[in-house]
Amino acid sequence: AGAVSSQAQSYNITDLGALPGDTISFPAGLNSQGQAAGTSANATSGIATLYSDGKVISIGTLGATDLSFAQAINGSGQVVGYDYTSSGVSHAFLYSNGRMTDIHPASLFPNGSSAQGINNSDQIVGYGWINGADDHAFLYSGGRTVDLGTLGGNESMALAINDAGQIVGHSTTASGVVHAFLYSNGHMTDLGMPSGAAGSSALAINRTGQIVGLIGINGSSHAALYSGGVWTDLGTVAGATLGAVATGINDAGQIVGQATFPKVLIHPASPGKRALYKPSFRVGFVVQNGALVDLNTLISTNSGYAITGAVGINDLGEILCSATTASSASRAIVLTPK
Repeated sequence: AGAVSSQAQSYNITDLGALPGDTISFPAGLNSQGQAAGTSANATSGIATLYSDGKVISIGTLGATDLSFAQAINGSGQVVGYDYTSSGVSHAFLYSNGRMTDIHPASLFPNGSSAQGINNSDQIVGYGWINGADDHAFLYSGGRTVDLGTLGGNESMALAINDAGQIVGHSTTASGVVHAFLYSNGHMTDLGMPSGAAGSSALAINRTGQIVGLIGINGSSHAALYSGGVWTDLGTVAGATLGAVATGINDAGQIVGQATFPKVLIHPASPGKRALYKPSFRVGFVVQNGALVDLNTLISTNSGYAITGAVGINDLGEILCSATTASSASRAIVLTPK
């Protein structure tokens, strides 16, 4: 497949915490220096946040009443995301050297923009709305934003960029099907999909150009790898029949993601009583020895956390995850190999 499966591994948990007064945190990105980006929140607000050296640092907002959401971080600790303004329009932002900068290109995207990825050359990718319904992928570099266009359809989203400037995401084609794309050297290439799939999307790319994301299979999704011009169906976690998506790959080819289990009938309906179900739920996974392994099986059974998704993996093998606590609070956590 061209990727390297993690060997059998277990992990310690670090809760990244939240800003004072908040009880909730959501993960977004992790670099190989152990810094993470995410969002600290409570019932009424959310603030983009940098987690560094054990500190929880507010990135702030562009306006006093805005909400902000981090989406990615590079090796220098620069963070990108979007600020939801009081006017109801989202603005892409860059946070660097303690300052948040508005990089929203209003002339290209009058209906809003969101930054989704940043590399170590300060190149930023994301998408913006050209009207009230359609979005286009963009590249922001050297103070200039370029609309990357589409694969022939109305929409596209750029979701990640590596240090070679290769950009991945997805776009609709002229026939309306969603396909993963690779944008490089000024050209958007349709990555298609493997035989039997109904669509594809690319969510992450590593330094060597390996790409992960998802493919549509039988009305659901499977985690997938694109490497050497070939798609590989990675499948899903056993029992997670509502699908899986690969969200991150490091330079060693280790892959992480998220899978969804269906609701399960606990007790059938009876006269005067409704059927009882265990609700659907999500888990984070890591690829080990060729299989998608539920990360909850690789942490202490009494940890107090249930891992609901894996966002990314750095070159140290650390995994950024979403989790819930025993009190059902959502938290951003990092798993460190033991």
